Amino acid sequence: MLKQILQILFPAPEHGNLTVCLESAQLKIRYPYCGVFEYDDNAKKIVAAVKYHKNRELIPFIQQEFLKHAPAKKADLLIPVPLNPLRYQERGFNQAEEFVRTYAALHGIALRSDIVYRGRNTTKLAALSPDARQKETADIFQVWENKQKELAGKRIIIADDIITTGSTVKNLADVLAKYAPESIEILGVFRPTTIRL
Repeated sequence: MLKQILQILFPAPEHGNLTVCLESAQLKIRYPYCGVFEYDDNAKKIVAAVKYHKNRELIPFIQQEFLKHAPAKKADLLIPVPLNPLRYQERGFNQAEEFVRTYAALHGIALRSDIVYRGRNTTKLAALSPDARQKETADIFQVWENKQKELAGKRIIIADDIITTGSTVKNLADVLAKYAPESIEILGVFRPTTIRL
């Protein structure tokens, strides 16, 4: 049963569920962006099972499919978008970090969840409009003072589980950009269904 569900979520490439890589025009986030799987109704159910029902046994399957379809990237640091601290306490894990863990290991990229933190909690973003999301996520991220020098000259990938409007990753990227990295790219496990090649 689980295998059948995952085949619906992660169809073979000929079914059209391919990685989409853009410069940044369609999401207006000013950073190169790749999103792997469409965040359609089936994906929403699987992600909800992981995030809200703690079905962590699904994580290895998502990791495996992500490895098959995500583009190989050369980078020094892979920084997952940090969770709202209250959400982290509820779940006990950051799904963005877990989804990309094997990707980072395979490509020799340091997975660093200790560099950035959320300076304040936010309301749940799913129900907000794009403008409201941008406002809600403005100035929420901070780089730990003792980690700031580690970003200089580094090639950074920001990873998030679901990228819809791009406001969260854009705001995080803008914060990291203050510390003179060589480059910043965005990698989303799930992307909007409206963005296609």
